[in-house]
Amino acid sequence: MTSISLNYAGTTISTDNDIDDAYTSKDVDYVAIHTDPGLEGAYDRYKSNTFDPNVESNVKNMGFDADNYDARTFDVTAPDWLEMEARYAVEEITRQIRSDVHLSPDINYMEYPNPADAMRATAIDLTNKIKANQSRYVDKARYHDGSKYSSCSAKTISQVREWYVDEVLYQVNEQYGGASNKINDEINSSFDESADDVREANNNGASLLKSAMCFPIGLTMRAEHVMDDGTKYDVDELAYWEENVTLSVDMEPDYLFEDSDDGKQLINLGVQNVCFFGSTGVPVLPPPNYVVQFNSWMINVEGRIDGFTLMDADNEVHPNPMFGHEAQVYKRVDDAIEDPANDYIKIGYNTPIEFSFSTGTFIAVPPTGRPIGDRLGGLTETSSEYGNILRT
Repeated sequence: MTSISLNYAGTTISTDNDIDDAYTSKDVDYVAIHTDPGLEGAYDRYKSNTFDPNVESNVKNMGFDADNYDARTFDVTAPDWLEMEARYAVEEITRQIRSDVHLSPDINYMEYPNPADAMRATAIDLTNKIKANQSRYVDKARYHDGSKYSSCSAKTISQVREWYVDEVLYQVNEQYGGASNKINDEINSSFDESADDVREANNNGASLLKSAMCFPIGLTMRAEHVMDDGTKYDVDELAYWEENVTLSVDMEPDYLFEDSDDGKQLINLGVQNVCFFGSTGVPVLPPPNYVVQFNSWMINVEGRIDGFTLMDADNEVHPNPMFGHEAQVYKRVDDAIEDPANDYIKIGYNTPIEFSFSTGTFIAVPPTGRPIGDRLGGLTETSSEYGNILRT
């Protein structure tokens, strides 16, 4: 007897006495050919340790009368190959979903400016596409003839497949539905009574973009076949290749300032300015008749981005059971580089992005009022981080 909860369907796989010739070992053919011992071992132990043909209770009370049922349990060890075959079945379903299921291009900012609505639409789109092929993914007829499973292992693998597809559906709705609810909760918490106005503003903004302009989330790359002399093949001679490219960028820190008790503090950015002409600047003409007062500074900047991530969201190299593929991710962080295909040996070292540059500025003011220059910090003023950021 089995009892497996299906989270998405909200039901339970509960079956018993549905295996053909369950107490006899037999050969089975899945990814490989195996011998399925079935319940033969349990049957043998029952015969040798429990059953006594001379004891009347064995005949009358072993399950024939519910009021006097004497339950007996016999542990059966699954063959070592069964877990592997169940895993192969799950991997087969995963490949099928990766091939079949792709997020609709209609789910975008233009159509769903409210991120919560986009998450819900994503859940619905993916769910419908998976459910449309659910029976093919489960493939119960491979293991069940309509009345019974062909073997004990067939029942196990079949019900693992049924559970896995149901769990994929559950996770799609749990993750995207949960994200939608969280986004709405954050909007409600942040804007209180104005939350609906914020959502309406998003919708109105998207309507304006659709009617008045185009806002490219992804860029289209077009590969044209070129001859050796630089001329291009006509598209009718050799078809061009086009692909949408969607890139996203993230970085740490994602801003240059942080709030502190003293106001603003620079993060991973050092600045030095050097005043060329002192605290009063330089008059363009000798006093008292000069026209303007002039001063100039050289500004040196150095900084570091601790984590910089570039994601190619349209890359199809890495399959994903939900979207058909996962993003190709490139990172610049302070970390060792290991080869996962070769016992994770260290093959290099990744360093964060560092930068430095110098620029200049000048200011001219009328002769009246305060002069311009650096009086408190001297001719050279340096932030606390300058000189301590660059590692190379």
